[in-house]
Amino acid sequence: MKYDRPVWQIMHECADAMPTVFRYDDVRTWFAQEFPDVNEATIRAHLIGLTEGGRAKHVQFAPRSPVFRRVARGEYEAIPVAERGEDPNVPVPSTSQIKMSGNGHHRVPAGSDGAFDQLDGDDEEQDEEPLVPDIILIGSIGDRVNVPAPAKEVFREVDFQLSRLDAELSDSEWFVLSAEHGLVEPNEWISPDSRTLADMDPEYRSVWASWVVARLTSIVGSLDGMIVRVDAPNHFTGPLFTDLQDAGAVVSSGTITMSTKPDAGADESGAFRRPDPAEIAARRATERATVQEVDTKVHTKVDTDDTDDELATVTEIETASPAGLHLADSRQAVPAVEAESLPQQPGIYGWIVDPIGARVLNRCLRLPVAAGLVFVGQVGASSWHSLVDPVLNIRDHVDRVQLHGRTRASTFRMTLATVLSQYLGLTSLDDPRLTEWMLMHLSVTTWPVDDGEGLRELTQILISELDPPLNVDHLPASEYRDRLQEMRGALA
Repeated sequence: MKYDRPVWQIMHECADAMPTVFRYDDVRTWFAQEFPDVNEATIRAHLIGLTEGGRAKHVQFAPRSPVFRRVARGEYEAIPVAERGEDPNVPVPSTSQIKMSGNGHHRVPAGSDGAFDQLDGDDEEQDEEPLVPDIILIGSIGDRVNVPAPAKEVFREVDFQLSRLDAELSDSEWFVLSAEHGLVEPNEWISPDSRTLADMDPEYRSVWASWVVARLTSIVGSLDGMIVRVDAPNHFTGPLFTDLQDAGAVVSSGTITMSTKPDAGADESGAFRRPDPAEIAARRATERATVQEVDTKVHTKVDTDDTDDELATVTEIETASPAGLHLADSRQAVPAVEAESLPQQPGIYGWIVDPIGARVLNRCLRLPVAAGLVFVGQVGASSWHSLVDPVLNIRDHVDRVQLHGRTRASTFRMTLATVLSQYLGLTSLDDPRLTEWMLMHLSVTTWPVDDGEGLRELTQILISELDPPLNVDHLPASEYRDRLQEMRGALA
């Protein structure tokens, strides 16, 4: 648990602090002020799960008495304390021993942002289980059959078929994602895609995502409060996450890692081969051992016991270096509005975006952007530039140059102006609305050093390790950088 009690108990305190009629944004704002380490997906899931007539089928909320009532679409009221039927201060039996279905073979990064917190019980050693998804969406950019077939048999890549088997064993509704056919039911016959979303323009992906969500809504009804899990490569998940969240869904991701073998899942003739059960079991055991090993290493370095499941995030950032771990750890971040508290030393800094800001960047770029680290830079490296640059420490560089300086003087500020120009309605590169957005949604992590010797080289190593989506210079070509260059050209 992040705090001294589980989130469902905190929701009682939240209910008592709400106005007569309130919306989800009011709850989120209260948590941001009182319990900032509880992430947005957890808050929304608990609001829905503890609402009268909410997601009662989930075992996490089945033993809980409702705390809220829905008075209109998107509007709630708190149930009076005397009518709630449950005292949050009285210990209750834990439901942690109830096992749930899910996509257990996917690797979940330790300490990632946007995860469901521990849901009930007072025993700190109990297992934490993710919420059962109502809907699972599975996609692949791997090998396909060459003839029409049921959607669940079209994609031959082993990870897709593992996700399919997990979905079939779960109680969730599940669907297949196709670049050319959108959302299709598992037994629906389709022709194999001739292209993948990786080949498509970002504008197409944005329209494709709206099409998928519209069809999903037409099949299952309102997505408000539904838990939707997307098991698919990154190309599927960018705008799709935003559209699902806008429809009211709680979105989790289990991004599929594509096999390095081109013939994975196929026999010598090229026909699909259903994975052998022994192969599946061995693979899952190996992956679980790998996850445990990685988690142990990460927690040893970061000195934390929290292990969170990935939710509403698409990209995965990992590095073994202490500086990289520190820069990517949002718990170490200082809000941009408190930039005057940053160290007056040379060093490396990382810009962290909150979940709301990440969704905005996601929508504007039409590519996956996770809440967390989006840019890494340095100030004070020994070079000829340091002889003429009066700003040689992190505090002045962040505050005077990046937050309140001229946009063309800062690579990061220029990148943000490029991405957010249309969304914010910027009238010029130096429009103050850009600074307002940065102060609202960004924070900064720092790695100060005594002097600038070797600082530039260390920064480049960290950027290569962390691969933040908004870093452009001195990095291999990627879809993010191609998209940023395209947008910058249009802005010029």
